[in-house]
Amino acid sequence: MTEQSDPMSYPAPPPAPPSAVYGVPTPYASWIQRVGGYLLDILILIPAYLVIFVGAGLASTDNTGLRSIGLVLTLLGYVAVFGVLIWNMIIRQGRTGWSIGKQVVGIRLIAERTGQPLGAGMTFVRLLAHFLDSLACYLGWLWPLWDQKRQTFADKLLRSVVIVQQRPETPRRWPVRSVRMTRCSVMPPSTT
Repeated sequence: MTEQSDPMSYPAPPPAPPSAVYGVPTPYASWIQRVGGYLLDILILIPAYLVIFVGAGLASTDNTGLRSIGLVLTLLGYVAVFGVLIWNMIIRQGRTGWSIGKQVVGIRLIAERTGQPLGAGMTFVRLLAHFLDSLACYLGWLWPLWDQKRQTFADKLLRSVVIVQQRPETPRRWPVRSVRMTRCSVMPPSTT
């Protein structure tokens, strides 16, 4: 008597080839590309830090009015820093794989198994897991220098990789229409 398989089950997927897992390309981002992207992500915060600096200076004066303005500026600066960090490093990078810095440098954060962006939740967990990179004298931050997949400890833990991939051009949301200039006459034509 032959064994019958369950008609509701699907066959197991074939194993992934050893060179690429589920279609993830192998050009992993170099350590210097990763550092460059991170530095650009920090540089975009400079205007907010300047607001904090000016606000802290005003808050340290003896003038009550200036002190109040300084405290408000300092608070707004911190809100801007955290807002931009959350939007850029967690939400944007989680949805697309590109933070602003990564996009400029041409690298992308993806899940190793699927080749898709991690999502905002896992990107936040990855950001927290970077604490492990700092534990052993910051060795985890240097790990991509000699790792085959150029992963930090946080990347290994979350099974994420950073690859070289430019963001494709996207069409503009509001196309710019060309304006045709025509000659228009204010004076009626002469009858001579």
